[in-house]
Amino acid sequence: MNEVPEADRRARTIAENVYAAYCRQATMPIPYREEQTVLTRLVEAIRPQIGEGSPGELNEAANLVLSEWEQRDADVRGPRVASINLVDGAVTVG
Repeated sequence: MNEVPEADRRARTIAENVYAAYCRQATMPIPYREEQTVLTRLVEAIRPQIGEGSPGELNEAANLVLSEWEQRDADVRGPRVASINLVDGAVTVG
């Protein structure tokens, strides 16, 4: 059995929560075809911050990915991450 390191699992959980919270309020084409690409980029940005960065740096990392996504696709617009709970991965956008 291949076990995923805890930091990787947490990064994926947070990335999925960021994506879900963003999509609840965003305007975008339905269905959006690049979901896995965006999730991968979120994980890549968030992972280095797990255990190393401050909550503000974690928010900034996620928001940078969201901004880059919007720059690539003019049909996508949405909120930014306001806070991330590092204990359970809950995300607040605003």
